[in-house]
Amino acid sequence: FGGEDLQIFDGAAPQGHRGSYFYDDEATPATTTQLIENGVLVGRLHSRETAGRLGEAATGNARCLDYQHSPIVRMTNTWIGRGTTPVDQLCAGIKEGVYARNWLGGMTNGEMFTFSAGEAWMIRNGELAEKVRDVTLSGNVFQTLADIEAIGDDFYWDESGGCGKGGQNGLPVGCGGPSLRINNVVVGGEA
Repeated sequence: FGGEDLQIFDGAAPQGHRGSYFYDDEATPATTTQLIENGVLVGRLHSRETAGRLGEAATGNARCLDYQHSPIVRMTNTWIGRGTTPVDQLCAGIKEGVYARNWLGGMTNGEMFTFSAGEAWMIRNGELAEKVRDVTLSGNVFQTLADIEAIGDDFYWDESGGCGKGGQNGLPVGCGGPSLRINNVVVGGEA
């Protein structure tokens, strides 16, 4: 799914984040699951049901909105591991691009995604230039992961997310990761 430096995790076990808890809604203890290791899929999120079907261990990801809904497999805190590229070198060599930071919201539908940036600037000849607004990134998740060219040595947590799935909107989640340099992302917006 990506280069050898791509590491992706999900887990409710790290304390102090929006998607953290001690037990999921099936009383399975919270864990941390490595989903992608060195660019290769190595783990999956499970409820007791999905774990049993695939002969794997439950990961503590069965969550529901309230007592009126059945627990289903949901994300908790999801993050990309810190990389080794110094952040100040991520823009080097980019003739024209967009630097997007933070996020205002987004969604996934199957393997497709759309996210709106909280702030964005043009990159011109390797330097940040004018600010741009209403920047939206979209594309195929798997292709975008494969198009990551460099992973920064920084890391940022965002505690404002919510997971909507199966008609159960708004379960709290956390997400985090370093700055990324991605080639070929579809970007829309205006100056």
